[in-house]
Amino acid sequence: MYNLVQSNPRTLNYIQYSFLLMVLVGVLWVSFDIQNILLSIVMFYLFSIIGLSLTLHRYYSHQTFKFKNKFLEYIFTIIAIFSGRGSPLGWVYIHRLHHRHTDTEGDPHSPKDTGFRFFGFKPREVSDKKIKTFLVKDLINKQHLFVHNYYLLFILGLVLLLGFINFELLYFGYVVPLLLIQFSQNSFNYFAHKHGYKNYEIDNDSTNNLFLWPLIWGDAWHNNHHNKPQSYTTKEKWWELDPVALIIRIIKL
Repeated sequence: MYNLVQSNPRTLNYIQYSFLLMVLVGVLWVSFDIQNILLSIVMFYLFSIIGLSLTLHRYYSHQTFKFKNKFLEYIFTIIAIFSGRGSPLGWVYIHRLHHRHTDTEGDPHSPKDTGFRFFGFKPREVSDKKIKTFLVKDLINKQHLFVHNYYLLFILGLVLLLGFINFELLYFGYVVPLLLIQFSQNSFNYFAHKHGYKNYEIDNDSTNNLFLWPLIWGDAWHNNHHNKPQSYTTKEKWWELDPVALIIRIIKL
């Protein structure tokens, strides 16, 4: 079971540094026109908001809602898989572990332990005895295990397909957006537990951070989320906008 829950951080590092190299090398062969820049922005929000915030976070990790039908769940899960932050199984495990041990020694990405990183994810080495597979027992099935075990091949397959179609499509439609996601998520993991304000005094350092909102929308109200992790919305005050909750209202049962 070691590979089941520990390979995700290493997978993130493979993706992040490989894509960083591709961005640096590829800059010599692409055109930074307005269409390509807009494509990167759109795809960034598709993967960041739909793939991560809505699907992996609020649906899979916290089960705050149910999709109207399996087709929607299937489409949103595909987007989540290609968002470049690891398999649903690995992502959910790390996130549930984060909630179980927030800002303590067992937190897989507490700023107290990892500090701030522009890129890269610090793997936490643990013994087999410490692996809490019960945290993801609801996701341990053939489909999720298959995606988890072959996750890098899924990413590589999409990279090869897009590259075969058009290099600029690969560069601006996938590589740049995923590199931006790595930076935004690493910033989220750090600043949402270091700087901001609190609506609730709870037993961790989570904060609401207005400056993160342009990158992760409603997930920026992280203190609100840690206070009510089972709520599909993070909005508490009238001005704490949470567009993800509006999308969920449309697609949920």
